[in-house]
Amino acid sequence: MAGVAEPLLETRSLPKLGDAGEDWLCAWCLNRVASESDRFEYEGTAEFSFINPVGIRFEIITFSRAPGCGTTGIPTLENTWFPGHAWCFCHCDQCGQQLGWGYSGPHEFIALIKDRIVRGTFVRN
Repeated sequence: MAGVAEPLLETRSLPKLGDAGEDWLCAWCLNRVASESDRFEYEGTAEFSFINPVGIRFEIITFSRAPGCGTTGIPTLENTWFPGHAWCFCHCDQCGQQLGWGYSGPHEFIALIKDRIVRGTFVRN
């Protein structure tokens, strides 16, 4: 159409969701928060289902590290799901959404809530 400007398309790296890639992304902002290769097995497993004191069930995956997350709060042993391990909150570094918990004690690890992360891999342009 004459006289109408075409929209500019921004070229950038976007995550490709659903691939069997190594990345776990924040479900809100698609920030890369963890890698599949960093899964951490606590007593032989890396996936758990727990119910918190108010009755909310959480499905979690444990990782030895989650570089796209930060932890906040003072670690506490109150209502811990992993005996001897204190927990604090774990948030996405990009959008601030709570994604799980950081644990310290005999082992240091991150537990991310399965429905707050998505599997994907970044496609580089």
